[in-house]
Amino acid sequence: MTLSFDLISDLHLDTWDTPFDLIGQATSPICVVAGDVTRDHQQLREFLKHLSRCYAAVFYLDGNDEHRYQLNDLDASYQNLARTLKRINRVTYLQNNLIIIDGVAIIGANGWWGFDLDDSIDHSASQDWMRQVYEQRMPEVTIDTHAIQDYGRNDTAYLINTIQRIQTHNDVKKVVVVTHTVPNAELINHDLDLVNTHHFNCMGNRLMRLVLSNDTEHKIDTWCFGHYHRPVDRIIDNVRYVNNCRGRGDTEHRQHVYYPKRIEISV
Repeated sequence: MTLSFDLISDLHLDTWDTPFDLIGQATSPICVVAGDVTRDHQQLREFLKHLSRCYAAVFYLDGNDEHRYQLNDLDASYQNLARTLKRINRVTYLQNNLIIIDGVAIIGANGWWGFDLDDSIDHSASQDWMRQVYEQRMPEVTIDTHAIQDYGRNDTAYLINTIQRIQTHNDVKKVVVVTHTVPNAELINHDLDLVNTHHFNCMGNRLMRLVLSNDTEHKIDTWCFGHYHRPVDRIIDNVRYVNNCRGRGDTEHRQHVYYPKRIEISV
């Protein structure tokens, strides 16, 4: 038996001048969205409604962009996001949800940043770098890097606890993990634009490796992620890591021609 789904992420709809339409583009009945759709919550809601007309089921996970205007108060931001996502047919918010389909469990969490993806780079300096970058782009919006770090730890704990619970679950043969941020430094340590920079430390959460160490039955088959706007599809220690980011319309790392990426899980 094979479960298939389409993976999309980092559409950044609010940075493109052209409309984005997936009608007729679906390759699977299910779609997984790994975050950073848009900073505009009303635009997010309308796009998810659009996806619900393209797929039988849509599993959506937030990225950091969905919280862009409230990065100083993530609790309030998540409450606002929950209201945005309320009662959209065929759309399930993946955060804190466990989905089991045909023997495959799909679990997700944003992941956020630990500011220590490369432990040799100063953590505090990486937080300072992020604050400066965000303030330059949008000085009226502040960012609480310590709260972000806490959310990253909480997301890691949620994934670990979920993985532990389903190790002996007879209905779960394989697991797909979805995070928005990068779960493993090895996935991007080839990128000379990032290596040895504070930006590298703001790409992911190194605690995510603890999720794998709690997968004692080796059920994790695939790890989908976003945030990194260059393509990744590789296997490390028998786990497939894959992204499918479109990128921001106002940067060079963007996909002018973009399609959903079909992922197949054999059970």
